[in-house]
Amino acid sequence: MTGWLIYDAFEAERNRAYIESYFASAKKRGVDLSLLLLEDMCWEPELLVSGHVRKLPDFVICRRPVPSLSEKLESLGVPVFNNSRISRICNNKYLTSRTVAGLGVPVAEEYWHGCGLPACPPELPCVAKPVDGHGGQGVFLCRDAAEYAAAAESLAGRECVLQRPVSDLGRDLRVYMLGCEPVAACLRISDTDFRSNFCLGGRAELHTLTAEERDYVLRIAAEFDFGLAGIDFIYDGGRPVFNEIEDVVGARMLYALTDIDIADRYLAFILEKISH
Repeated sequence: MTGWLIYDAFEAERNRAYIESYFASAKKRGVDLSLLLLEDMCWEPELLVSGHVRKLPDFVICRRPVPSLSEKLESLGVPVFNNSRISRICNNKYLTSRTVAGLGVPVAEEYWHGCGLPACPPELPCVAKPVDGHGGQGVFLCRDAAEYAAAAESLAGRECVLQRPVSDLGRDLRVYMLGCEPVAACLRISDTDFRSNFCLGGRAELHTLTAEERDYVLRIAAEFDFGLAGIDFIYDGGRPVFNEIEDVVGARMLYALTDIDIADRYLAFILEKISH
């Protein structure tokens, strides 16, 4: 059994310990796992890696959002985790929210803008963010005209969404999904920033899903054929509101708060999935 773990060079360096967890799991399970960097890959028309033709693997774990690459591999019969549909939809915040809204899950009111922000916002305050952003980067809380102007300058030329702020700023929920089942839920809280991302200094604690939250994540999981993903909620008046899905979900918070070896569980999930 052979597999590829795909990263770009920057993220591979940043996630060394996590990558080693995959290799340890692969060795234990008798899987020949290779790390491939996006920078080394091209099609001419065969797949070349560092200038050499590579035989296709039995599966791919794609840890960067490149839907075109996932689609190409799938067209050649290679299972990709997460699949190209997830990569295409869930790395676009607007497409994700429209898809989830159709499932009867509450989403934040938002407006799409194809190239930068409009000269005047629909209303203030608002949250402005790029549709392809991750980890809280490029997200702005605009409470007045000056903050909105700064956001517009930073996001110039990018596809964006404007969102009505929820009442409970600085608090959100990350639900780690493996297939159709929640693995763990972590409540993220910031006392200093409206963004509660763990990587931006927010603190986190384990959370037991309410019946309402569990219903929402199961509805979403039934729509998407997840491998490993994160479903994020924000809170408005104490009630959960869908925010986004992290396709290439980070695991630092999970390793910090639990003894779950998510890389090992993910690889076991993939092997069982492809065996059927």
